Parts: sequence; structure tokens; C-alpha cells
Amino acid sequence: MEELAQKGYLTSDGIKGKRFGDFEVLELGATTVTRLSKAGLDFTPASTVSFPCQRYKAPKRAGQCKPDNIYVHRVAGRVVPVAVAEWKDKARLRRAEDELAAAEQAVVGALAMGVRLALTTDGERFRYIDAAASAASGKIVEITESRDFTPSVLSDLYRGESDVQRDPRPLSETVWQIIWHATKAEPKDCLLTFVEIFMLKFLSDNLPLSVLPADYRFDVLLSDPEEFKRNKGCSQIEYYVNSIRPRIKQIFAERLIVDDDKVRNLFGLATVTSYTSIINGFAFLRSSVTTTIASYNRTFCEILEEFQNFGALTNIDPEFKLRLYETFLKRSARQQRLGQFFTPRNIVKPMVKMAQLNALPDDSVVLDPAAGVGGFLLEPLLFPDALPGNVSFVDGQPRQRVKLVGIDVDASTNILAKANMLLHLAESVRDPQTTPEALNQALVNTFLLMNDNETLGGLLYPPRDSVDVILTNPPYVTQGSSIYRKEIEHVEGKKNGVYLESYYDTGGLGVEALFLRYISGALKPGGRAFVIVPLGLLNRTAQRMKKELLRECNILASLQLPRNAFFNTAQPTYILILERRRVKNQSRPPVFCGIARSIGETLDYERVPTPDDNDLAILADLFVHYANTGMGEKVPRPTRYEDCAFAKIVPASAFAPDERWDVIRHWTDAEHIELGERSDTIERGEFIDLATETLQELIDDLRQAKEELARLQTGATKVFALSDASRFQVRSGVRIRNVDLRDHPGEVPVYSVFTRPETVKGYIDRDWLKDRGVESETYPSVTVMATGASAVGTVFYREANCVMTDDVVIVQPWPRESENGQLELGAETKAEDKGTDIGKLPEHDIDLSFLAVALAQTIAQGGYLYEAKLYTRRVAQLTIEVPVDGAGNPDLERQRQIAAVAKRLDQIRSKLQETGTWSKSVRLA
Repeated sequence: MEELAQKGYLTSDGIKGKRFGDFEVLELGATTVTRLSKAGLDFTPASTVSFPCQRYKAPKRAGQCKPDNIYVHRVAGRVVPVAVAEWKDKARLRRAEDELAAAEQAVVGALAMGVRLALTTDGERFRYIDAAASAASGKIVEITESRDFTPSVLSDLYRGESDVQRDPRPLSETVWQIIWHATKAEPKDCLLTFVEIFMLKFLSDNLPLSVLPADYRFDVLLSDPEEFKRNKGCSQIEYYVNSIRPRIKQIFAERLIVDDDKVRNLFGLATVTSYTSIINGFAFLRSSVTTTIASYNRTFCEILEEFQNFGALTNIDPEFKLRLYETFLKRSARQQRLGQFFTPRNIVKPMVKMAQLNALPDDSVVLDPAAGVGGFLLEPLLFPDALPGNVSFVDGQPRQRVKLVGIDVDASTNILAKANMLLHLAESVRDPQTTPEALNQALVNTFLLMNDNETLGGLLYPPRDSVDVILTNPPYVTQGSSIYRKEIEHVEGKKNGVYLESYYDTGGLGVEALFLRYISGALKPGGRAFVIVPLGLLNRTAQRMKKELLRECNILASLQLPRNAFFNTAQPTYILILERRRVKNQSRPPVFCGIARSIGETLDYERVPTPDDNDLAILADLFVHYANTGMGEKVPRPTRYEDCAFAKIVPASAFAPDERWDVIRHWTDAEHIELGERSDTIERGEFIDLATETLQELIDDLRQAKEELARLQTGATKVFALSDASRFQVRSGVRIRNVDLRDHPGEVPVYSVFTRPETVKGYIDRDWLKDRGVESETYPSVTVMATGASAVGTVFYREANCVMTDDVVIVQPWPRESENGQLELGAETKAEDKGTDIGKLPEHDIDLSFLAVALAQTIAQGGYLYEAKLYTRRVAQLTIEVPVDGAGNPDLERQRQIAAVAKRLDQIRSKLQETGTWSKSVRLA
């Protein structure tokens, strides 16, 4: 017993070793197995050990074995041995024979004590052996484990949990409460603190001892506070702050240069330097006169014990990696500051799926210009159909098959993204062949902190024509966003080859408009962007931003997300999918539209998984199918896709610059009822914020429309009569009965007397029409409803290739065909403006869209809306007031401008009506 007593292992309470995580270690070498049993270890020494040693000369009696180290576990008051270790000098492990002798000695010692685990080491290399399996097979049986020996490794091996994936969400819930109650810190600070301690445990459980020595690991902090202070001269929290924390920042250096030329060239920068590590948020550092860092030691130790009780952070459940940050959003009502850089993973995952990253060629670039905590770039590493194995390490250097680049302006967020990436690279962290320098370089090359200008952030260095895929959720700010424009005006010189003031001069309100310009310019031809945008951006009536965006990109999809899809706002949001045009005159494909009522989890703060209720996942699958098979097929009207009630293919013309880009208008009232859409539920304060924001946008739109209208109405005008057969033709439609539509269905839309422009009476067969001498309309037209109590006098613009019934009057601003059946053709229509390929229109000087506006104004002013009928002869008696130039000829350009303002005003009216409907139907919580 002398050695046990000399080393202080014998106490009044029995035998007690040095703490080793959940275990204790007895560092001996001169004490026999028999004496250990008599000293109080709970085991029965083996009388004999039947293992055929080749190099080690075992004692004749098993009880005479003297293991160097014995690891024990306290179970209900019992001290049970669980492993033995043999420590040898390097000089004694040079030859294979020496290694075999040491392994045999460890196995014999383990079998003598009845334990399964044995190991040998020279302090740098560790060999793990299954003693029971070795005895059964008659030869050394090793356990596959590459990590250095630590309490976590012992725990995994003893419990057989090396391959078990753990979900630390309960741990994060508990630690959240402890941190918040002690510090009352903001959610972001609580998150940073949790991540910092999590990183300490994670690195301690995975990094080699040569990188993070024992004195700088999590386990050194686990002793009794009084004992710790006697040994170290300070409390655990002080030791962590002053010794361990600086060591981690030394390993993951705060000042490191991006060494990837492709990343630097992307932004036109000669040098990009990282100034952040993987930790730098510790709420307990907020000391004051009455509260010192040491006063938090009890709370700190409580958190350490929670981590220790949880177990090793080796194989972390991928779901936790994806949902780590959601925990902190769910636990606080004050989510705005944290939620601004977080996209729920149930939205990230389908967006990643739609991007089809696995199909990208080598050296492609995937960019998130508002990366936040990095979900869009890191989640693909976990999905088998995205980018598994994308990050590797070769010859001490990080490699990425597809280059991932994330930008943020916030240093704390950049730290969280790096820590998040390290968790996603856990296998590489455990691999002894991966150096910490290579790991840190991978983090630095992936997540860039761009805060040279803290207002503009990454907008200061726009990539150009170089990115294959963009996945992002840019910030949404309209009020006060003018500061960004002013900041851009004061940027001197070129940035990545462009002057920012002119580069970003594409119209639009809010920061998201600047990001859309950034995105469209960054994509290479054929590159795609998957962007989360607010509904307000899609519905703004100002055309310039949309026109500039369409100049460079095609819209591939517009997907409505449910309200409350995001933690921190009930603001309606969309996923907008863009593709950079390959050539200037490239045709535009139909737009894939969807209404996602669900995202696979409840939309309250609890976020309970509902995997069987996930419209967004279904839409993602349908979009992939559409993008890979049918994107070139034109459709004449919104058409249900693959028999899915909440997915449609919509003509590209519906997404022209002067159109709304939301999708609900492409579903009829009956279809909305079929979808069973429910009223939203939001908090009263949020309702006030949303209503105020929406009304302010409407007021801004109205003010701009009024100013434009006033400017356009100051010029000269002239009255023209529709009875002038040299300038107009007025005629009625054709008789088509309901029975005709039922008996001869086809593809030609038939319009009749309705109050809404999108309402169609039905679709008729083209050949059936020809048999009756009827052709569909060759050119666009303006129509006037001739009958109907609520519809009479209503005016619509109609595209070509349709027919009107005989209770609709058709007006076109050119004469009827001449005797030879020919019309003189004029200028070719702009397909870009009209969204249709109709070639040349007959010669005319009255714009069709303006004609619809002017005719509607004449009918309203003349009181014809209240008449029972307004047939062809009556319409032909009407006059319209037309802008003219100095020579008294119709001014086509001013007509088009007035028509555009009128359409904008109609859109504003629709938004007002929708706002009122929403206000009335929403449920206040």
C-alpha cells in the first residue's frame, strides 16, 4: 500500500484517484493487482491469465501484475476499474518487438483485473487494445481510434459510444438558461458564450495533445474549486480567460491572410486578411465594480459540469449542427438582433436542393454575400445530394472541389460562421494528419469579414461575372436605407473595376435592392441565384430596378413562403430564383411559381417538426424536375404543374418590369379556397409594425406616381373620336356558348363579360373556330364589357391569340383591313416590354396600353359605367384625349409613360385592397 499512500490515493473515505473526466486515474507502476483489490477497488483478481505472450514475460501469478495506470469509475459507491495503461519511454518502443511486448503487458494487466480496455503509449502515440477480444483470439486485437487518449476517448471506448451520434440540443437549452440567469445578456451574447465553451469541449475532445496540451483542455477545469485555486493560484474562470482562451486564439489565429488566389480575385483585392478567431464572445467578461470575472466562477463551473455530464463531443448529430442557432432564437422573445443573420434550416435545405450543387463542375464558385452563421454554405457539406466531402486536406493544405465563399460585415457573426464550419469538419479535426494551420486556413478562405466600410460591408467589393451559384438571405431595410446610397456616393475610385455610384444606380428602395444589383452582376452567364426577398420588393410599382434586373437575368421561379417562416418577423417573404442571361436576346422561360403553406415545422417559436407537412420541400423537388426537363416549353397562361395545387408555370410576360412579381394573383379565389389557406396569427405589436411599414411603402408609391402623373399631364392634348375609321376599328366579338366550350375544348382562351382581367370563360379548340370562319385575334386589343350590371364599361388590355364573345366590344387603334385583306404594318413591338412575340403591329400612333387608360377614363367621366348596355355603336361614339407633340400629332412616348403610371396606380390600388383584406382577416395574438 506504500505507493498508494505516498501518492495520496488512500483517504478516510477510501481510495480516490485524480479526476479524469467522468473517471479517476491511479498513476502507479509498483502496486500489484492483488494489493489494488485489497485497497478497495471493486474487482476480483484473476487467478490465471491464459494469453500466449510472444515478447512479454508475464508473472507466474496474475495478481503480481503491476499496471502503470489504472482508470476507475465510481458506480453507486463502488470503485470499478475500467482500463489499464502501460507508459513506456520512446526508447523502449522503437522496434516492433518492443511494441508487441508493451501491448502484451497491457493485455495481461487488463485481464488480471477483469477489464476490457488496455492501451500503450509513449506520451505521443496511443495504441488501444481490446483485451477480451485479444484473449479470445490469442493475438493482439486493436481498437480503431485515432485520437490521443483523453477522458472523452476513454468514455467513448468504455461505453462503446465512439460511433454514437449525440444531439446536444438539451445541453444547449440548459446552458442557455444558466448563462441568461447569471448575466441577463442578449441572446446573441448568450449564443456566443455557449459556442465558446462548446468549442473548448469540442477541441479538447478531438484535437491531439500536441496541439492542445492537457493544461489547456476542458478537463483541467473540472476539479474542486478550492483544490483548483490551490494548484493554479486562481479560479477556473480566471484560468480559462487568462490561459486557455489565449491558447485557443493562438491555434486559430486572429490575423491570417487568405491564401486562395481565386477568392482574392473574386473581389479584385490583392490581399484579404482575417481578423477573427473561432471564439470571442464571453458574456462573463462584462465585469463591473460590483461584479468581477471571478464572481462568475460558480456559474462557470456549473456550465462545465453540464458539458461533462453530457459526454464527448466527437460524433455530433448533424441535425444539431444545422439547428444549433435555432435553439437560442426559440428561447427568447427578443430575437430581432439574432434573427437578422439566421435563416431557418427548413428553408435553407430546399434552397440548397434547388441549387443542385452536386452538378457543378470543379472550381465552381458558390457565394453567400450575407452569410450570417454560414448555413447556406455549410449545410451542403452534410447532404449526400449536395457537396459531401467538398472540403479536404492534402499535404497540409485545404482543398475545395467547389469554392465556397461567405461574406459578412459583423465580426461576431463571422466568428460564429467559422465555429460552425469547424463543427461541420469534425472528422478532419479528429484526423491527426490534418494540421490546425490547415483547418484555420480553410475557415479563413471560406468566411470573409468585410468591414472596411461598416455601412456597405461586402457591397464595397462587388464580384463581376464570376459566380456560379448564389444562395443568400440579404438584409431587409427600407427605412433609413438612404445612408447606403450616400455612402456609395462618397466611395472614391474604382472597386473591382467599377465606380460604385454608377454600378449601383439601378433604382429600387432598401438594402435588398442594392444586393440584387450585386447578385445580378456577380453571376457568370448561366449562373443562378436563390435569394430570399421581402414581398414588398416584388410588389413595388417602380419599374427601373426590375427593368435593370431583367436586363441581366431571367426569372426562373417565385415561391411564396408562409408568414412567420422566419423567427424574428411575420413579414411576407419569397424565394426568388434568377439566372444570368447567356446572351442579350435570350428568350425568357416560363416562371415556376409556388405557394408554400408549410415548411416542415410549426411556425411558432417552438418549431415542432412536422415532416409530413412540408409544401416547400415538395416545391423544391418540383422545381428541380422543371429546371431539368421542361423549362423551355412555353405556356399561354398560368398552368398547374405536375397536378400540384400549389405549383404553377406562369408565362414570362407576367413578370415584366411593370408587373407585380408575387404569385397569389395567379391562383383564382376558388383555387385559394382549395388550398385551404388560413388566416395569419401575429402579435399585436408586430401587426402595427407591419401595417405601418406597408402603408408607408404605399404612401411613397402614391407620392411618386402623383409626381410622375403631374409631369406627364402638363403637355398639349387633342381629342380623337373612335368613330374615325381611318384611325380606329370598333367591333364586337363572336358568339361562343358554354356548350361549345364543353364540347370543343382546346387551347385558345375565350374572354367574356367579367370584372377581373384574368378571368377566362374557357378554352376553345382552334380548328373548331376555323371551321366557322373565326380566327383568334392576330394582334393585341382593348376590350370594353358591353353588358353586365357590375361589368359594363370595364376596360381591359388583351394580348393576341385569344377570342372575345359577342358581349365584348373590341377596339384597336388602326383601321380595318383593306379590300385586299392586308394591313400596312408598322414598327415591331418590343417583346421586352410586352412579354409576347407578336412581331409587327399595323401602323398606328395611339399606344394600345394608353388607349385602354384613356377609354376607361372617358367611360368613367361620362357615367357609362351605370348604363345597362354599351354595345359597339355606343362605344364608337366615344372620344379620347391624347397627348400630342408640337405639330399636333399623337405623342407615342408620352402615351406610354402615362399608361405605365396608370398601371402603377392600379397596382397600388390592388395592394391597398390586399392590405385591407389582410388587416381584416389576420388574427391578433
